[in-house]
Amino acid sequence: MKRLILFLIIIGSGKVIFAQKLGYIQNDSAYYSGYIHTQSETSSSKTCRYSQEAKSGIVTYNPDQILSYGYGKTDYISLKSISGNDTVNKFFEAIVQGDHPVYYLNETSGKQFYILGDKKELVELVNKSREYKYQLAKYFDAPTEIVPGIHTRFNRRGIQKTIKILKLAGWETVYGVSEKVDPTQKSLSIKQKRWLRMKKPVAIVSLQSGYTFQRLPLNLKTGLPSAWDVLKATSMTYSMAIDISIIKYWPVTYHQEICFNKFVSDYKQGSMPPDFQLIQNSSIISLPAMLRYTLGRNKFTGFINAGLQIDVVLNKNNVGWLIVGSEDKISGAVPVTTDYLDYKTFLPGITGGFGINFKLNKKLALTSEFRYSSVFSVLEGKAGTERLSVLKAGITYNIFKKQK
Repeated sequence: MKRLILFLIIIGSGKVIFAQKLGYIQNDSAYYSGYIHTQSETSSSKTCRYSQEAKSGIVTYNPDQILSYGYGKTDYISLKSISGNDTVNKFFEAIVQGDHPVYYLNETSGKQFYILGDKKELVELVNKSREYKYQLAKYFDAPTEIVPGIHTRFNRRGIQKTIKILKLAGWETVYGVSEKVDPTQKSLSIKQKRWLRMKKPVAIVSLQSGYTFQRLPLNLKTGLPSAWDVLKATSMTYSMAIDISIIKYWPVTYHQEICFNKFVSDYKQGSMPPDFQLIQNSSIISLPAMLRYTLGRNKFTGFINAGLQIDVVLNKNNVGWLIVGSEDKISGAVPVTTDYLDYKTFLPGITGGFGINFKLNKKLALTSEFRYSSVFSVLEGKAGTERLSVLKAGITYNIFKKQK
């Protein structure tokens, strides 16, 4: 029984260690997302096992065929290595990135660490007598006096910690601060690569409802009370939207939405019938088209968006008024003035906002957002810019590509 349990543990561990993980390969400066089938450290330096889909055929690449590959927080770069009298390409694991990246290579002859020199050549770090710390201090412009005080081991974590200490010391010496701006890199950044490795939905559908607050300045010049020169109304809002990813390496989506609002307001003043009355009745479909940037990848994520908006007016006689004049003493007639104005059918505007999502599971999330819009030329010559503030909440559904 004990042997059986031990056997199952070994098999289970093997599946965890040698599994397929979301990752990428780079070939001719182009990046392709897919699945990397992980191997031992020794094998990973020789070949990359890649498949475009989870269950599709595995293709094995050697360091002469692709430039790099990665998964999780691990990146392998194809670099030239001297083997005897020959120069061959091997996959080196990048453990430190920047101006002078540091690479790790695990072969049958042992574990080796290299730094990329000024002439883009690989320089092996020497463990004997802690020589590698002095080598690193030279490359990162750090004073060698601090090296004896760095107590780290000759392994991945130790070298990373050593470089962090040396960088900090170098920046304080040269710049007087503990910050330094990295130069612009032509290749993908670490953040871009990590986003590429995520399993992202091909589309996100949102259903939301809430309230829209309208503010519309008027210039009717009809003798109505001056307090009515600004229409203020609220409406329940109902919306459906879809987000589609448009940039491969960044969490930017095209957000297309359709919303419905119905603004109704009725201002009265005076006896029956009122001396004055101002009525608004407008049913509108809004079509915001925006770019959305999502922040974070955990349970809570935030987003900001901005873009253009087109409002489509569905009805006529949107704004009307009634003015009751003084009674004629001779005829007894009471003059009444009524008139109506129509919104333009298509109203252009701009819109933007922000919000948060709370993930319930892989496919569902709760969402809430605030939106502010400006709509122009609602009533030609009779109104200013319409301002709309929206508070709404709802649910989103992630649509993933089906695996073959």
